[in-house]
Amino acid sequence: MTIAQIVLSDLHLGARDSLLTHVNDSDEIADGPSEVLASFANGLRETLRERPKPQLVLLGDALDLGLSPFGDVSKSFLQLIDAFFPEGGHEVFRREIVYIAGNHDHHIWRMAQDHGFIASLQAGDIPGDLEYVTSITGPPAHRCRLMESLIAHRPHMAGATVSIAYPNWGVADGNTGRAVVMHHGHYLDGMYRALSSLRGFLENGEAQPETMQQLEAENGPWIDFLWSDLGSAGEIGGEAGSLYATMLSAGASHDFAESIARRIAGGLNSKLGINPKMQLKYGITLDNLIRASVDLTAGRAAERQRDGYGHVLGEAEIEDIGWYLGTPVANQLREELGELPRELSFVFGHTHKPFQDELMVEGYTLPVGVFNTGGWVLDEPTLMPVQGCSAVLVSDDLEVASLRLFNDPTDGAMSPVRVEGSGRVSRLADEAGAAVERAASHWADFSHIVHKRIVEEADKRVRRMLDKSNEAHREAAE
Repeated sequence: MTIAQIVLSDLHLGARDSLLTHVNDSDEIADGPSEVLASFANGLRETLRERPKPQLVLLGDALDLGLSPFGDVSKSFLQLIDAFFPEGGHEVFRREIVYIAGNHDHHIWRMAQDHGFIASLQAGDIPGDLEYVTSITGPPAHRCRLMESLIAHRPHMAGATVSIAYPNWGVADGNTGRAVVMHHGHYLDGMYRALSSLRGFLENGEAQPETMQQLEAENGPWIDFLWSDLGSAGEIGGEAGSLYATMLSAGASHDFAESIARRIAGGLNSKLGINPKMQLKYGITLDNLIRASVDLTAGRAAERQRDGYGHVLGEAEIEDIGWYLGTPVANQLREELGELPRELSFVFGHTHKPFQDELMVEGYTLPVGVFNTGGWVLDEPTLMPVQGCSAVLVSDDLEVASLRLFNDPTDGAMSPVRVEGSGRVSRLADEAGAAVERAASHWADFSHIVHKRIVEEADKRVRRMLDKSNEAHREAAE
């Protein structure tokens, strides 16, 4: 059995709180991979050994355009290339990378949309609009010019490609009835379906779109407008901080929702000349309506996400997965394949909480194997046992397993790197687990390095939090 793809998500390259971003003593992006990234690449290299090289799938938020400047993100991406594709060394992956954009890097998809539209114009056609989504199955048709331009900075990587799909990509086998679908995970979060929720609120109707086209058409501009490139917004972008940190406090979430409402109202006024104080009906102003709808979407979603810090999945999250797989994904799979696959595996990230399980989803014959990649950033000043990271493995016959890399060491110890399946018998899990055991010494080094880095970062965050608290107390006393 061959590992065909290795899926990584939420690397947040360029962000200072990413365990993979390498910065120097001046807090600037350094040359070469970080110690964590180099050790991770070495663990993969030793585990795969002489096996055929797998394909690297970056499942969203690999580039932290949401909170980091383009220059920092670009330099950090080259750190990743240097770790996985060292000049003169053994390359870990094939040179055909697939990139599936998420919320922090939705701008990457927007650039691909623009390039596709321009290409059509140059070919003599005038499309009706931008291409909202790509097909789930089949080779991605779009190329990521940003990442390919960066890779060109490494002459030994000539010919390498980065193809982009959005919001899903997958592989299906009609003979076995198996399929794997990959999605970053932001559309499982009500925060990123805000405009669909607003439409449902205004129409007093169903807020969950039936098709992927409708889902992206309604919410893609919202994600790009507010979430996708705050890193280039100067100081105001830096002050935005992490959304998940904001969710830790009800007051912060309320303030965050208020700032969203102000930005929307201000944008309507400055760009379209619409007065947010204009009355709509029964004395309700446009400003009132915007604030109410944002509270119903972003505010409530923040509350729900905050309640989920102690577990990987709650009832609401399970419902969202069921809707996503059972409605827009199912509709698109039927269009492309003619019927739903007999056996589906679903891979996503976004939550930064790795897990693997099986869920019953209406319309599918067998339980769906669900795998979350976790993430490479620390979301809170305190460590959380459910927070951590996995790399998801997909075999050539579409079995899926999780290479569990780490969880926050809340008891002072790191669990060893291991392979876990969703619960069913899996040849991939057995064979990959044996390969990881053979490379155990390299993975033990990785665990030691990650543990040290996590503790250092957690200590820094606590110090920053205490410094801010002391400063606030001093200002209050004055």
